[in-house]
Amino acid sequence: MNAVLLKLRFWEIIHYLVIKEDLRLVHIGRNGDEVWIEDDRKEPFQLIRLSYKGLDWSNELRADIKQTYQRGKQLRKQIGLRSANIINVILSVYPPVDDYSELVDKPVPLSGRGKNEQRTILLTMGNLQEQLFPLATEWRLQEMPHFSVPEQLEDEEAVVRVLKSEVQRASETRHEKEKGLFFYGKPLLTYLILGVILAVFTIVEMYGSSTSPETLINFGAKFNPLIYEGEWWRFFSAMFLHIGMFHLLMNSLALFYLGGAVERIFGTARFFFIYGVAGLTGSVASFAFNEQVSAGASGAIFGCFGALLYFGVKHKRLFFRTMGMNVIVILLINLGIGFMVPMVDNGAHIGGLVGGFAASAVMGLPKHENRRRLLSFVLLAAGLGALLFYGYSQEMTGQSYAAYLQTGIEYIQNDEPEEARTYFEAIIEADIPNHEVILTDAYFWLAYIQANEGELAEAEDNLLRTIERDPMFHEAHFNLALIYYERGDYEKAYAQLEEALQLQPESDAYNQLEAELSQYIE
Repeated sequence: MNAVLLKLRFWEIIHYLVIKEDLRLVHIGRNGDEVWIEDDRKEPFQLIRLSYKGLDWSNELRADIKQTYQRGKQLRKQIGLRSANIINVILSVYPPVDDYSELVDKPVPLSGRGKNEQRTILLTMGNLQEQLFPLATEWRLQEMPHFSVPEQLEDEEAVVRVLKSEVQRASETRHEKEKGLFFYGKPLLTYLILGVILAVFTIVEMYGSSTSPETLINFGAKFNPLIYEGEWWRFFSAMFLHIGMFHLLMNSLALFYLGGAVERIFGTARFFFIYGVAGLTGSVASFAFNEQVSAGASGAIFGCFGALLYFGVKHKRLFFRTMGMNVIVILLINLGIGFMVPMVDNGAHIGGLVGGFAASAVMGLPKHENRRRLLSFVLLAAGLGALLFYGYSQEMTGQSYAAYLQTGIEYIQNDEPEEARTYFEAIIEADIPNHEVILTDAYFWLAYIQANEGELAEAEDNLLRTIERDPMFHEAHFNLALIYYERGDYEKAYAQLEEALQLQPESDAYNQLEAELSQYIE
């Protein structure tokens, strides 16, 4: 009878912890005499191992403790609970007949516990209630487990089977509920966005090159000077452009997996808001902290990281039992790459990350009460407004005008000199300090356009300014020689050509012009 009663009390305790206190069932031993439960209600989390057995001698208790220690390490790793104390609770009819006091702790609340410690607590049938009360206090149970009166039970084994079945069913229900958190929606919008991105990339390649600043700017890349002029829509259009095939491939793969995961968790409507807000905050952060031409879905994709982190805040243990460490490691790697590689727009990445987290807080998880939605929205709007204010209050520096210069040169290469002229004149008009190279090149290329358009006087003036800023600019000397040659001023032409030849003596074009000029110079 004592053995059957011990088994009954064991399952009554398990039943209460799993069903009434909602502790998570981790493992049931093959013979049903051992159960592992995770207390994930509040930190610090802990693993509780309960078992019932007969203990005649202390060496049996010692062996059980050693076995529990090894099994605990395996389970901690298995469920992603790297830092958790293990409480080994053993129910026995009688204690060992020899001394075992050094092997067990008194069942009283502890303070200042470390991590990954193991305690063993022995509960005997003689004073179970008395021993269990301080343990229930330590575990912060709502009340003491209720024990049935054996005399009122017709079949104790049948009651045990019912208790065990209800525990297993409750565990399966919880598992299905947790699984459902990851499959609330379907990634329909993710696939649509991927399709749009691929279509836009194809169109860009058909009408230019996705690696060309000129093409990117024409198709809506984030370009600060044009945003200053009122083209705010570039904050959104840049999200669908990508710079080269590798950039497209990496972002598409990231969007497929991360975007799909976020849309499944949050649902399509929430994902639409999260993705859009993250993309916007990423673009605005890039506008505020980076003057280079930029494009890509990276800000919105980092927003998906932010959404997953928000899920982790709301379901910490579930997050780390499943995808948590992978998400954090990949995120840290990407941020690290952003800080190490100068061309990566880390401002957009961090802005998108924060924006995605904030947007998730505004929307909340499906079927979850969200009391702080208004506060989250206010903080999101204030942060976005602060970024916009900071960005619009900045003066353009050489980075923006370097993009102007490169774009103008591409227009020349595409035989669109009037389009190119606008960019060079903008650089000269700004007269940016500490960027002499950009300004010098702008004078040179503007002179190139003017010379080809027959504006020789203007071209001469700008080439002289070019040489004044950079006497080693041999192309400027040569082009100035051509202008003088065109005018018939052969001595000036020859003098400038000599300067060019000193700097670039092996140039075929320079030597050919020298041969022609030598006919007119005595």
